[in-house]
Amino acid sequence: MSILGSFNGLNLVSLPCATNPAVTWPSSIEWDMQEVVSVNRSPFTGQSQTYDWQNSWWEGQVSFKPMGRYSFDMWTAFLAQCRGQSNAFSLGDPKAKLPKGVATGTPVVSGAGQTGYFVVTRGWAPGVISILLPGDFIQIGYRLHKILNAVTPDGSGNATLAIWPNLRDQPADGATIKTRNCTALFTLKNNSGNKFSTNAGNYGLAGFAIKEAI
Repeated sequence: MSILGSFNGLNLVSLPCATNPAVTWPSSIEWDMQEVVSVNRSPFTGQSQTYDWQNSWWEGQVSFKPMGRYSFDMWTAFLAQCRGQSNAFSLGDPKAKLPKGVATGTPVVSGAGQTGYFVVTRGWAPGVISILLPGDFIQIGYRLHKILNAVTPDGSGNATLAIWPNLRDQPADGATIKTRNCTALFTLKNNSGNKFSTNAGNYGLAGFAIKEAI
């Protein structure tokens, strides 16, 4: 494990399983999609009024089965290197490294300064029906976005993608769009409570909660 660079003042560290195939992968990742929506409900009529603050992010819980000492030492060293919420790491859905759509072309962001839950793009293979499908992932910069609708580019390879979560970083015109091995930057959600245990058999690692680095 090593420092890979920095983002928004956070040092970037690598997951031990990303660089060493001998290290146990997490047994599960429980994703938790966060929304900022306020609700006001009348105590007299029961009617409610909602306000969407147009902001979303990823959270999750990473879990492990009991493991041998080698993997245990690598993961606990990783947790120590995270220094609570001080440092960040890249993580994606390990079962969704490839899109269900063919995702052909060389897609990029089309137009600077975009925000919100849609992104205008260009560079796709023209006219390919369902080039991306709902649930496919894309990565722009350090951000991971889920595709919400089937995407079919026009005859010039342009397409507007409905995505979650929203664009926050206003990517530059021409920014690369990844469609494979997509990840986001996360930090530990908590500075403490990432517990582990030494047992008579294999080692136990309780896992850890994560939050997207915003």
